This record gives sequence, structure tokens and C-alpha cells, in this order.
Amino acid sequence: MEKILVVDINHGALDVAEEYLSYEDYNYSKNIVIWDIYGKISKLEELSSLNGINSFSNKDKEIYKKYNKLKEFYPDLKIITNLKNNFDYSKFKEVIAPVHCPIDVKFKTFHEAVSEIINKKYNDIKSKIITITGVKGKTSTSELINYILSDKYNVYLHNSNKGSITPTEVLNNLNNLKKDEKLSKYDYFIFEISLGLVSSKFGVITNILEEYSIAKNLRTAKVKLDTLKFVENCYILEELFKTYRNDIKSSDIKNLNLNLIDDKTPNLKIISKYPLKFEYITSEDGNHEINHIFEFDKKIFGLHHIQNSILSYEICKNMMNSDDIIKRIKSFELKNRMELIAKNILKNTNPGLNIKSISNSMLDFIETFENPIICIGGDFGCTCEEINAEKLFEQILNLFADSKDNIKYNKNDSIILYLSGELGNQLFDIWQNKKADYEQDGKHLIFKRINGKKIINKKDLIDLRLLNDKNNYLIIYRSSII
Repeated sequence: MEKILVVDINHGALDVAEEYLSYEDYNYSKNIVIWDIYGKISKLEELSSLNGINSFSNKDKEIYKKYNKLKEFYPDLKIITNLKNNFDYSKFKEVIAPVHCPIDVKFKTFHEAVSEIINKKYNDIKSKIITITGVKGKTSTSELINYILSDKYNVYLHNSNKGSITPTEVLNNLNNLKKDEKLSKYDYFIFEISLGLVSSKFGVITNILEEYSIAKNLRTAKVKLDTLKFVENCYILEELFKTYRNDIKSSDIKNLNLNLIDDKTPNLKIISKYPLKFEYITSEDGNHEINHIFEFDKKIFGLHHIQNSILSYEICKNMMNSDDIIKRIKSFELKNRMELIAKNILKNTNPGLNIKSISNSMLDFIETFENPIICIGGDFGCTCEEINAEKLFEQILNLFADSKDNIKYNKNDSIILYLSGELGNQLFDIWQNKKADYEQDGKHLIFKRINGKKIINKKDLIDLRLLNDKNNYLIIYRSSII
């Protein structure tokens, strides 16, 4: 019998394999081969022999525990633990891998495999599942939907604040809830997922701000559009649909139910940037339109919250009335995502920060607050998609070159940028090496390197004696440790 190849232990191959192996009626249950394409197990075994498993991260402990469990229960299970060039796929009937896996062969994605397993194993609760993906705004949107629905229902939330958001984590969470006999406790299950949706009643694609390459340039971020087929009702912004209309149509998805949300004028009017307040025209019962006023708490800052909130609103209208949803949005608070942590300090620290989101944060900030000081930094290795420091540097220069017409920022003033962490060091080095080329564009910017300390919180500003009452501060730090 031909075999099935499951690829990439780093991102859930053991989880997928375990599901397939557990199906007694599954024809290939004894013909699973796992390919550890990045040599994860070899590295863990070497580290274990040197320092013991207590030196592992929590994620690595889980991987190593599952690996040993599968080997114990299925001693004949074949695991290829070394990276091989010119891999022979011809002996496998099916290849299953993460969508970002750098293999140039037709394969079933983990999103599809997980969707099939949900339909088989958890079909009775699929109507309660909400999945969220996108380049930016996934976590914020999942937190907001959770906050809104929690006013009336028992809601289970798993997002990047709680751990990995690979598609297989949906299964792991559902399996754990089932094992603990807690599935029936919840009215809704909300999952943030990287690079696509899985089988669910409702789905949201927040945006595709950057069509970055994945899988060593074999695919791009728009591949998440292919996962629309796994969702019964999907909500996306109308502008996103217009941009990728041809890609969506070429997917030839049967019974596609798209709900297009218009976030442009005249359908949406910004009343105040801070505190954030806007008017949104929405359809009620599909018969008539109503103008609603949305307001946010003063701790929330940034125009990007508008898109997140109307997507959340449209989803939650299926479960709650509009007035109750709008009341919940007004009291919503969000940690570390453009959060006002003091009267003159905004904080935006999360692992998913990219060039576009950093640029938008800075632009919103200098257009809204007087006497701005910006602190930028970050660690590398936070996500699979690293940030390009040189492109970020050029975007910062372009941002200030293009901001001559905004009200708050005076082009005759200089703005200080404090740079810390690995990303900050790279930005400073780029400035030092190229400042002669960029002197005109950067003449209103003062770059200052912070050595030996990261600027992540108010305390860091105090310790460095940078904080005063005259200025307003924006802290941007790309890190999974906040």
C-alpha cells in the first residue's frame, strides 16, 4: 500500500500524524511516514544529552514528549530525522505539509488536513467555531470578538497571546477540551490561525497588508485566500476582495459565502482619531441601513482598530444585537497593541509587527500627538517572517518626508528616534553607513542608539532618564516577550 508523507515536526507534523494513526478505519493508518525536514528531533536529542530536557522551551518539551509517545505506541512508525536533498516523493500517494513548507511538489496543506479532521471528529460543534487569519490584526480581532461575545456566552479563545497559532493547534485545543470533558461548557470557540482558515461556521480574513513571500519564494501570503473554502460564512473587507477578486474567482470555490464589509467613505466616517470615534452605516436584517456611532476606550489608539472592530461587529451580529455589541466595544481594552500605558506613553509591542504596521503606528502617532519621541526596537526570531531592517529604515525616511502636510508635526522640528535591541542596532548601523546618502531625507530625524537595554516599558524610559512631561512617547518593540 502506498504511503502518506507528513512533513515538518516544527509546525505540527506529529499532531497530524497522531490523528491519522488514531483512525482505525483509515486505510493508511499503518503507512504514515514523518519527515523532520528541519532536523528538529536530532537537535533536541543532542540538547537533551548535553543539558537535559529541562533546558527545552515549553514548545520543544511538547514536541519531544509527543515524539516519544508516538514511537512508543507505534514502534514501526518511520521518522526521517535528517534533511535530504533531492527527496523522492514518488513513493508517496499523498504529501501533507504546512502551507509555508519549502517543498516544490503538490501537497495537502495542514489547513486542509485539519479541516478534514474537524469535519470528521468535531462536526457537531463546527457551528460554534470562529476562525481568524490575516497578515495583521488577527490577535486584536480575536480578542475583541471574544470580549464582545463573553458578555452573553461562555467563550473559549486561543490566540497568539496563549501560544502557537499553527492550524494544528486548533485540534490540540479541541482534543484537550474533549479529554477534560469541557467541550460542552462553551458556546463558542475562537481560534487565531496563521496563514489561513480551517473548517468553521464563521471566518475572518482581516487583511493582506503585505504580500510577503513564504516557502522560500514558492508561495506568498495571499495563499490564505485558498482557505476560504473551509468556512461557511467568511467576512472580509470589500477593498481586499477588489484587490484579489481574480485570485478568489480562480480558486473556483463552490458555495462560497462572502460577506463584504465596506470601510470606506461614505459608508464610514471618522469623527475623532483620539479618542477613536467613528460613524458606520450597517445593514440590519438585510432590509434597511442604520448609522451607528462606535467609540473606543481612551487606552485604545490607532485607526487600524476601525477595520478590526467592524469585522468583529459584523460577526457578532449573528449572536447579539447591535446596541449590546457597540457598548462592549466602547469598554474594550487591548494590551500591548497601541495601548496607552501612561498619560503620555503609547506602547505597541508584539511579535507580528512588520514594516507596514510600524509605519502606520508612527504616522498615526505624529499626526495626533505634539512633541513626539519614538522608540523603536525588536528581537529577531519572533516569527517565521523576519523583518527587513533596511526596508524599514527607508520606510521611516519616506514617512517623514511625506508627512509635511499633517497638522501636529512641524517640519522645522526634529524628532528623536531611540533605537534599542537587535533591530534597533541594525537600524542605527544602516544610518551610520548611509547617512551621507540620506542626509536630506533624514535631516529632521535624530537617531540615538541605546546600548545594553531594551525600551519596552515606561520603567525603561525612567531608568534611562528619557521621560519628561513635555513630550509624548511611542514605544514600538517587536518581541514575543512583553
